[in-house]
Amino acid sequence: MTEPDRTTSDYASHAPTYHTNKDSPYVLPNGGPEHARLETQARHLSAIMGGRVIHSPILDNAAKRILDVGCGTGVVSDHLARSFPTADVIGLDLSPVPQLRDRPSNVRFVQGNILTDSPSDWKASRDSESRERSQKLPDEAAFDLIYSRLLVCGMSEWPRYIRKEFSLLKSGGWAEVHDVDWIWYDKQDRIISDDWPWWRELRSVGESRGLDFSCASRARQWMKDAGFADVQVDTYRWPFGGKWEKEKVWQEFGEYGSSAMTDMVWHMIPRMMEGRPGVTSETIDQMRADMQRDFAPEEGKHWVFYVTCGRKP
Repeated sequence: MTEPDRTTSDYASHAPTYHTNKDSPYVLPNGGPEHARLETQARHLSAIMGGRVIHSPILDNAAKRILDVGCGTGVVSDHLARSFPTADVIGLDLSPVPQLRDRPSNVRFVQGNILTDSPSDWKASRDSESRERSQKLPDEAAFDLIYSRLLVCGMSEWPRYIRKEFSLLKSGGWAEVHDVDWIWYDKQDRIISDDWPWWRELRSVGESRGLDFSCASRARQWMKDAGFADVQVDTYRWPFGGKWEKEKVWQEFGEYGSSAMTDMVWHMIPRMMEGRPGVTSETIDQMRADMQRDFAPEEGKHWVFYVTCGRKP
């Protein structure tokens, strides 16, 4: 297949690697270029939130144990450990967490699947083995805060996940879900992505695997259905293109949106279309070319990023 002319990412020059958990449909890579993207993304999201990563009204001294689900590089786990210095912070991921920085002493990492594994079955990463042996996790009501960000490409059973959060929280604990609907809007807030054939096809394949590309806007109702109280939602615009933005943080975030998301989906397309009847290398090339055209920077083009929080009574 012909590779597009792309210069914005190391993705183009690296063969991607992926997790090996057979129970998860997560489709994105887990190697160095993806780690770099996640680190950059975390900085941008923190910047547009004014550094307010955690939206739940939880007090520092009330958080004794915190779980970061799908922690990736551990960048938010580290933030949580610094923000709640007396808490035991656990980062959970399908893949080993890379050592990209010095870690706070109160953070550790485990490997497992939040849906299919009990906390007592999560395996410690190498740098956490000694601590984990002496701090086995209980399987019920263990956490004061459960956080997740952008599980949209890997979570196949969202209502089940929300119910699992509820069961793992102590009474009074908070769940916090940060995610994005894969629905693109123009500057008049009209949906434009329904007219993209490549996206309709990719979305259909993802949905057949259990993915929900409208999970972010649906999280509120799922939390209510699971029994959460005081459910609250904050939304943020995720622009595709930055030169029209007035503030620097939004300019930089917009440039990230149009470039990094193009790189990410460029790898996502063949990963998701693999084995589909009638799909050829020409099919993949055309889908990629159409995606790049539709992701081109444009004034007002955007996603919506949702932060949904709920308290266990």
